[in-house]
Amino acid sequence: MALTLLASGVDTLHLSARGEVRNEVWEAVEAAKQRAQTAEEPVAFDFPVTAQAFLVKPHGLRGYSYWLTSPDFELMLGRSDRFPAALAQLHSAYLHSMGPEWAVDLVAQLLRLEVFAGPPDLVVSRVDVYADTQGWELELADLDRFVCRARVRRGFVERDHVFKSGRRLTGFMFGRGAMAARLYDKTAEIGRRGVSWLPDLWGQERAEDRPVWRLEFQVRRDALAEFQLRTAGEVLASVQDLWRYGTVDWLTLRVPTADRRERRWPLDPLWREVQAVIIAPSVSGVVRRRLLQATEERIVQGLQGHVTSWAALRGRRHLHGTLEAVRPILERYLASRGRTFTGEVERKRARLMSVTAFVDEDGPDAA
Repeated sequence: MALTLLASGVDTLHLSARGEVRNEVWEAVEAAKQRAQTAEEPVAFDFPVTAQAFLVKPHGLRGYSYWLTSPDFELMLGRSDRFPAALAQLHSAYLHSMGPEWAVDLVAQLLRLEVFAGPPDLVVSRVDVYADTQGWELELADLDRFVCRARVRRGFVERDHVFKSGRRLTGFMFGRGAMAARLYDKTAEIGRRGVSWLPDLWGQERAEDRPVWRLEFQVRRDALAEFQLRTAGEVLASVQDLWRYGTVDWLTLRVPTADRRERRWPLDPLWREVQAVIIAPSVSGVVRRRLLQATEERIVQGLQGHVTSWAALRGRRHLHGTLEAVRPILERYLASRGRTFTGEVERKRARLMSVTAFVDEDGPDAA
């Protein structure tokens, strides 16, 4: 059986930046964090030049005192000498709506213009390279056919490193630390996480009744250094080389023989197709629209659950009467806390953000 390639590219990209952070930035994010702690929820925060919008969380993350979040990327800032002053973790939706090069350029521009007093030293701390395909027929026993080269092989073929959903195999995981690989059913993950824009990326080549399997290699800074890759430009120009190393030297799927040396087993024909995949980052113009639709759907689901529960509690059966009856109750509740419905809407609007994307003037996102 042949593999059908649906998409390939960069799914995750982390950038770390060293340099002197402007004093006014420390003051601004500290003030925002204090407001968030008082409100016990994230508060809106905009940078003045680029107008990049974030929410500042009441707490930091992983050694960083300040955590700024957005649909585009997570931005962590900290004063510790143990870590770079800034860490930007670009989201998959952002990478696929803008393309990796544009996304990196915009993040670099923000750091250069808004955060640092001088040009920061910007390097890649992690990149994930992937390919989505159909045609796999994997079983749990296939785990023993994967041959993985790593400094530590412990646990690469243990059952703890097999993802399961009920009785259905959903994937394998290999390695940890500087280099890792995952081969898993992406359609099963979509069902759990609601990544609604991915089927648009896959296009009409996708067979609706068959799972889409993603193979991705996670490469961290130490492994990138071995390839003498440091900057985002160097890494993005070398994604094909990283894929070739991952599928040729680091991980292979083989057909067992009587030879006790696994690396002498012949390659599975499907793996030769994997090795031949061309990594070509894809850009989807509907990412932003799909994410907004998914957000609205989750809100409506929650709304109907709360409204119907209240109606059942009060013995009401019709939507119109229920909404009329709940109005004064909601107004009294807001008034008791010194708030108004209009004020709450405006506050939520300030926090409402969507992923940045190119606008197709001829497409559904056109103004």
